[in-house]
Amino acid sequence: MSGSRPQKPSVVCSLHQLDGQDSDKDFAKVASIVGGERKLPKISYLKHEAAAVFKRVRSFGSFQDLVVPDIDGYESSENTEDDDDDDDDSWGLSGYVTDASEFDRILISAWEDRFAGGLFRYDVTAVSTKVIVGNKQYVAQFNIGRATNKRPTEFSIDKVCQDFDANKFNFTKADLKEVLFSFTALAGQADENVSRSIFEPSACVGESPTVVLINVSPIEYGHVLLCPRVTDKLPQQITPDVLLPALYMASESRNPYFRVGYNSLGAYATINHLHFQAYYLMEAFPIERAPTVEIAPGTHGDCTVYRVNGYPVRCLCFEVGDSFEELATLVGDCCVKLQGANIPFNILIADHGARVFLIPQVFSRRIAHNKIPESVIATGVNPAVFEISGHLLYKQESDYDGCTESSAEELLACASLTETQFLALIKFTVGEGKNSPSAVQDLTAVVDSEN
Repeated sequence: MSGSRPQKPSVVCSLHQLDGQDSDKDFAKVASIVGGERKLPKISYLKHEAAAVFKRVRSFGSFQDLVVPDIDGYESSENTEDDDDDDDDSWGLSGYVTDASEFDRILISAWEDRFAGGLFRYDVTAVSTKVIVGNKQYVAQFNIGRATNKRPTEFSIDKVCQDFDANKFNFTKADLKEVLFSFTALAGQADENVSRSIFEPSACVGESPTVVLINVSPIEYGHVLLCPRVTDKLPQQITPDVLLPALYMASESRNPYFRVGYNSLGAYATINHLHFQAYYLMEAFPIERAPTVEIAPGTHGDCTVYRVNGYPVRCLCFEVGDSFEELATLVGDCCVKLQGANIPFNILIADHGARVFLIPQVFSRRIAHNKIPESVIATGVNPAVFEISGHLLYKQESDYDGCTESSAEELLACASLTETQFLALIKFTVGEGKNSPSAVQDLTAVVDSEN
């Protein structure tokens, strides 16, 4: 699988663009962009109707058929009149491995540039990866570099909401050269002739910029971090407004194997500074294949909410209607309730932002109460967003060599709410009790039953 990666483009965004901006350039940090005068590469994304993206969505099939549809040639399969402005998006490439928008091209180019510059802690392109034999096709990786070099957690894991602590590591302390570009909505009303996002090799970032950085301990090719309003030093908590850039980031990619993820505190976030993660995995996440059943049809505006069935971790799936703003509000409000009830969760954004999986979990809580089998704990696999979605990172080669579908499912099931807990969560987040004044209090009782 190591060869199944997006085509390497020519460099369009070099780390050397950042040279000369500080006399002490070797120690320039992200904090130095405070004030808005700093110049960085910049992508200004065009806010658009989600329907224009959603019509391009390619389902990865289901557990029943395991068919991954042929998604070669977007233009040939869906070339309609309103797609004319997108003809250049393929950049002369075709197929689901090499499909690329300008966003993909810029991200991959800049990421490769940092790779060549030695900014990563290890060579992620050399890790071992395989698809586990079985119906669900979990993806396993043996990544000793991440196991030994990843930054340790610096806060307690029993509270989802914690105050930002400037004394601990945060992304304003990261090297400025780890920043690939700023990612900002086009200001004001876009010119009627502007039909796509705009890339500027060097532009003032403005106040409170949202930036994209490399993950120096990557899981996969193109692994990056999206840090909304990075200099505002927001804690790792979701609200609708900070979820929106992540949805638009997913929609900017043309490659269906680019997904965006989020870990709350208590669900294996290791840094209490607001950030999302994203990378290219050239396989379907098993959670994407899972069958779904709609919940309370017609009660979520133009969005649709589903329960995910047949997957070892009980979770919800949200599908966009016409507006990313509406989707961000719906999912974000659910996250606010989970945070208020101290329920850890993960988010996986797939299908160019059209689908969002909200995955509540209690793995760390069960470890604290000695409810996880020792054989599972011994693997060292932490079910953060990508692991809980089916991309399992093993820290020991023997576990990687011996992993099976049943062992993967045993591990993931340890993170899941029980059926009773999950039905209560549905009721108070997207069901008949969602508007109850006591919804957060009732949700708190859901996980307190674990004690």
